[in-house]
Amino acid sequence: MRRLAGHYLIALAALAGAAVLVPAAAQAAAPARAPHAATAKWTKISTDTALGIASAGLFRTPDGKLHVAWARHDASSYSLHYSTVGGKAKLLATGTILQGWTGVSFYPRLVAGPGGGIRLVFTGGNGVPGSPYNLGAMYSATSTSAGTTWALTPGSLSHTTLVPATDTSATTQKDGTPVASWPGGSGVAFHVGVDPNTPAAKPDGTVAAASVVGTTLATESDGSTWVAWFSESFASDQGYWVAKLTPTQAAKVKAPASGGASLANNHPLQSVAFAARATGGGHLAYCVPTATIPCAHIALWKVGSGKAMTVPGSATQHAVHVAIAAAPGGHMWVLWYDTSQNKIHVVRTNAAVSKFGAVQTLSAPPSTSVLEGLQAEGSQGPLDVIGLVLQTQAGSTPAYWDTQLLPKLAMTGSPSSVSHTQATTVSFTVTDVGDPVAGAKVSFLGKTATTNAKGTAQITVPKGTATGKHTATASKTDYTSATFTVTVT
Repeated sequence: MRRLAGHYLIALAALAGAAVLVPAAAQAAAPARAPHAATAKWTKISTDTALGIASAGLFRTPDGKLHVAWARHDASSYSLHYSTVGGKAKLLATGTILQGWTGVSFYPRLVAGPGGGIRLVFTGGNGVPGSPYNLGAMYSATSTSAGTTWALTPGSLSHTTLVPATDTSATTQKDGTPVASWPGGSGVAFHVGVDPNTPAAKPDGTVAAASVVGTTLATESDGSTWVAWFSESFASDQGYWVAKLTPTQAAKVKAPASGGASLANNHPLQSVAFAARATGGGHLAYCVPTATIPCAHIALWKVGSGKAMTVPGSATQHAVHVAIAAAPGGHMWVLWYDTSQNKIHVVRTNAAVSKFGAVQTLSAPPSTSVLEGLQAEGSQGPLDVIGLVLQTQAGSTPAYWDTQLLPKLAMTGSPSSVSHTQATTVSFTVTDVGDPVAGAKVSFLGKTATTNAKGTAQITVPKGTATGKHTATASKTDYTSATFTVTVT
């Protein structure tokens, strides 16, 4: 949003009805043939928001609950709300953070707060003349880990009072200091810490860039803060970029094959898909364009590497809304929406982020007309997939929906065929995208065993076991079980 004559003008003027605020290329089209998709159990976790270009703030507390902050257009004013989501995408609570403002962030952000709580980072104006919260600076509010009662924090996280309503981002440094970023007049603007003044007395930092879109912040395992963005310059510098902000600002770097003057516009249509891997390394997922195709395929790039990996299943030329989420142990999730299929695709990497598992295809939320945005959070194992969805029902406006996925176990056994005439020990191996899974329970022929550090467990097939096919099952909390068939001859 921008300030003009003491009032706030929402930069996205098409809030009227908030119908379909996405480029034509992102519209869902009925496919002639689409891949089989799992029927996902979706939960609507917000009211209709009347906002078509928006993004929710996501933060998971140690108890495993996912906290979601989202904006809503309330006729002549705006409000911010929270939703608390539990296991299996169950909506546990929802409520209002603030209301009656003349403008608020359409991209509110949740990060770790003081004392183990949660911090909300946002911009806006409360419409009260003379109020420090009516300047269009970057503000914050805090809550306990319950995320149900919020208090505005004195001070601000920006020197400027021209923070936009969209494309904002936030993170928290290891010492608890919040960092905010947004598209500035000359590039990526950022501010470290909450200044007691409003606006902040300390100047904002800047990374020089053209036509910045979709800033995303991440804190690395070494404590450094990085930012990623898309430059929609229609020149040689168009594409996806990253830069280190703290503790010492470093030169920006462009992702391989991520755009250029003669290539199609591969705008992310939301925040850039950038995340810090749990065990170290920033990773960026983005559409790779050709001269005529905005998304020939999706690339996954480890910042600093000379080349990117091609994400399997993403070369349909209809991928949009690329999202990413870090998982425990170093695994990463990459997600996208295929407009020609009206499907969401999800793929998980191994811990080293050197290979991908099988692509999972999910049905979109019920009665989806347009998927306006896609986000994900997987820091504790289960992956919550959040979609901003405009449904086909007359009078509906976009709302947030959630479904939850678990990583899939895989299991093999050796030997896979044994004779009933003698006792034979079968060695089972349980993996997660090729990585051994310790502590998995293997059940077979009425017996159980637990996998060791190498992911293996042994169970003996007794002499005289009935001939035929016998199924072994591997299970572990927060994983989808796997099976393997052993044939007894």
